Amino acid sequence: MKLRIRVLLSTVSGCILFQCTRSNEMVDGSVTDELQYVGSMSCKSCHAEVYQNHLLTPHHLTSQLADSISVKGKFDEGKNIFFYTPELFVAMEKQHHQLYQTLYSGNKKIKSKSFDLVVGSGVRGQTYLTWQDSTLYQLPIGYFTTVDSWANSPGFSNRPIFNRPITARCLECHSTFFKKTLTEKQPDHFSKKNFVLGIECEKCHGPGKQHVDFHQNNAQSKEGKFIVSFKNFSRTQQLDFCRSCHGGKLVAKKPAFSFKAGDNLGDYFKVDSVQASTTLDSHGNQYGMLSLSKCFRQSEMTCTTCHQVHKNQKGNVSEFSVRCMNCHAEGTKSFCAFKKLPTTQLKQNCVQCHMPEKNSNSVRMLVQGNDVPMPAKMHVHQIAVYQEEVVKYINSIPLSNN
Repeated sequence: MKLRIRVLLSTVSGCILFQCTRSNEMVDGSVTDELQYVGSMSCKSCHAEVYQNHLLTPHHLTSQLADSISVKGKFDEGKNIFFYTPELFVAMEKQHHQLYQTLYSGNKKIKSKSFDLVVGSGVRGQTYLTWQDSTLYQLPIGYFTTVDSWANSPGFSNRPIFNRPITARCLECHSTFFKKTLTEKQPDHFSKKNFVLGIECEKCHGPGKQHVDFHQNNAQSKEGKFIVSFKNFSRTQQLDFCRSCHGGKLVAKKPAFSFKAGDNLGDYFKVDSVQASTTLDSHGNQYGMLSLSKCFRQSEMTCTTCHQVHKNQKGNVSEFSVRCMNCHAEGTKSFCAFKKLPTTQLKQNCVQCHMPEKNSNSVRMLVQGNDVPMPAKMHVHQIAVYQEEVVKYINSIPLSNN
């Protein structure tokens, strides 16, 4: 017998470092008889610090309910319009606490669709989804952080398109869970109640109802029961899990959301073979680039060798450089051989010379007034020496430190 559906709309009040944070979950208490999600709020009582840190991560913020806080674009008059032609434009509007993208031809309103879900943490940009019955569609206008402005959504032509459907595969990498309905129909249909937004605790550690129930009833037990632990995974298992969303274009063999942490990726997807580095892009294929690196091939490194997934490490070059020093410590043969800077300087920023930001070929957004889409910048994950970046780094350092 199915448990009664319960929806959790959780809000975390307060601001940390001037950034308001809140839970964006909308969870069915019993998604199916087999998959029982309880939401990350259920983890908070025992894992408070991890939970609070996680709220600031791009993974947590990769999908949210749309409102005036989660949507980063401006709705002020004069800043809320994207023109396709002098007469054809989309206006971003607020009406009775709901946000809309409205298409106009001159003074005539053509159509209006609501902002329902936000996809993208906003580190580089956001795109927005709207419900139409049980199908999700991508709205034509997104937000591009580089210019702090509305922009044409990635991959859209220079005309207003409101009928691009969202697939389960897209949601698989931008949410924890969505329950598909009408599984044989295209485009994909989803339950509006059975979903978990963000890459939450249960994406990596598995549905948590049994774990939570056990520990609430056995508070004295210190060993985590009925929960997935990455500590027990082989290197391949760890990499497979990250690779499921950061390993290029994977062709599904089984239904979306059936792959779980610890599974063999090849059982669920036809995986990309490693291509030449010139064809890889850091958006969505960090694994492909990393796998071409000597560091990766000559060690047992995984993604978590460098990334602490429970924390927001964005822009923290010094923290990442400390991770590099675990294998490239000063005084060893593997330490940086560059002699034009003092070692203290070298140890502070490995990233700029060895994993610099480059233009993405897959994430490009057409900004108002431009004829050519503008690329987002992302750190390459093929660890190497990028000579042009070495020169830039040297030139960026004040002469007194050079």
